[in-house]
Amino acid sequence: MEAETFRRLLRETRLLRGPKRLLETFGPTRIEYHLVSPVEDLPDKTRLREGWVVSERPKVLTPQALLERFEGFGEDSREFADWLSGEYRGLLRALEYRFKNTDFHTRVLGQTPADTVRRIQDDLDDGGALLLCPDAAWSLALMKLTLDEASRSFPSHVKTLEGRGLFDPDGGEGRR
Repeated sequence: MEAETFRRLLRETRLLRGPKRLLETFGPTRIEYHLVSPVEDLPDKTRLREGWVVSERPKVLTPQALLERFEGFGEDSREFADWLSGEYRGLLRALEYRFKNTDFHTRVLGQTPADTVRRIQDDLDDGGALLLCPDAAWSLALMKLTLDEASRSFPSHVKTLEGRGLFDPDGGEGRR
């Protein structure tokens, strides 16, 4: 697919209700989701995809780990990378997030997408997400939801992890 197709599908996707809680900093997080899509050429039918996305505990990428990402930059690259790491240490805050789609199931319902949305909204708990998206965009919509949740949680994760010294090369041992 072309980039414009992705942008169009995302414009047609609506997050009707997102999870209330942030992703956990020190453990996995399970996000229940409900993806509602009109079935093409069948106006009174809805495809409902449901499941859970599991976000693993975010992995801290220290400045040292980021240095190991530089390859093929010449003979002096290690020395330059060490210097840059020291100069930009305050800016190098990176976390790696991993997501897995679990307990996935799909079904076609004999009702309109609007009716399906209303029914789910009435029953949805605080941890769940509800999205309305084109049928062809369900995986794109779900991946975007997970990345948006990581982005929303990132500042809190960095603050918590920094407070425990986990971005320091020695894991905070020097501060104890």
